[in-house]
Amino acid sequence: MKLGQSFSMAIKSIRNNKGRSFLTMLGIIIGLAAVITLVTLVSGVKKQFMMSFEEMGTNTVTVEYYMDQRDISKEIYETSLELNEYIEAYTPNLSTYTEVRQQDKKSNCRILLGSESFHICSNYAILRGSMFTHDNVLSADRVAVIGSKVKDDLFNYADPVGRSIRINGQRFTVVGVFEEKVGVGNYANNVVLVPYTNNRLLMNSPAISSFIIKAVDGDSTGKVFAEMQNCMKRITGNDWGWWVSSENQYIDFYNEQITTMSLMGGGIAGISLIVGGIGIMNIMLVSVTERTREIGIRKSIGARRLDIISQFLIEAGTISLMGGIVGIAVGAFLSLILGRILFTETKMILLPSVPLVLGAAAFSVLIGMFFGFYPANRASKLNPIDALRAE
Repeated sequence: MKLGQSFSMAIKSIRNNKGRSFLTMLGIIIGLAAVITLVTLVSGVKKQFMMSFEEMGTNTVTVEYYMDQRDISKEIYETSLELNEYIEAYTPNLSTYTEVRQQDKKSNCRILLGSESFHICSNYAILRGSMFTHDNVLSADRVAVIGSKVKDDLFNYADPVGRSIRINGQRFTVVGVFEEKVGVGNYANNVVLVPYTNNRLLMNSPAISSFIIKAVDGDSTGKVFAEMQNCMKRITGNDWGWWVSSENQYIDFYNEQITTMSLMGGGIAGISLIVGGIGIMNIMLVSVTERTREIGIRKSIGARRLDIISQFLIEAGTISLMGGIVGIAVGAFLSLILGRILFTETKMILLPSVPLVLGAAAFSVLIGMFFGFYPANRASKLNPIDALRAE
């Protein structure tokens, strides 16, 4: 029997038993929809994490000293100079919260104190104006670069560059505006950056004890991380009272967690596929019983075992493929809806990838044929005479 004829007979059999065929497909539909939705959502979660890390800045090493009010900027700077070939930029990283005013408008903001390289270390981009200079830092000039939310809260649509704001009653001139960071909420955009040499003025503290160091690449990050740990051990003489961390560590950690979550969810969804496959096996066994005389007639006029097996395998594969197509469509729809609900800030449009769709379709056919082989093999072994006697 030709392949086209087997496929035609399979479609005819499905049409003649629409309700039974749909119930058979249901396990495959639910299983594949669950797998498609899960994999797509996990991909969205991973993408959101990566967007957040990219916005915060990758290949960075953060150093913090909290044992006392000691200023360790000299030691960190000297260590950074020794690692010059591995480091792209370096900045102190101090912060405080306070009210910022502009005429009759006010806003509670996070005040950042850093060097002229702060935007490089923290992955900020300048939208308007410019970053303050090294001379501004050395002279402790009262200049500021503001985040997009601060700009909207205090200046609306007006250009803030060259205008003044007041921090703790002190007048600062806005020299630049940061580009909005997306996917991280208002936290990263509700900021005002000033030279760190204003720390006595704004924080009443001479201590500079927190730093961000931007490495040139991922490999260099590990070297900088290790050397900064050694530096802090030399400064303190122990393993406590300080903290050295890297965003790259968190990326690896979250990737591991997401992979574990994917495997667990995939295993649970895979149970539905197995149940669907067992359903296909069951219905094919029923089909073999109902069509015993047909099988006997075909074998008596010369049909080979391979012909019988291929007919039932194609029928099982067709049922599974149709269920798989519906499951993929349901999974894509659920991914789109849940993506809109879960990722409102990033406005991601989540749809399953083409390789995932093709792989799911192929896997659904394989499930059908795997679980359909036993009924097909059983049908091919029927004795023609016994089959013809069947009622």
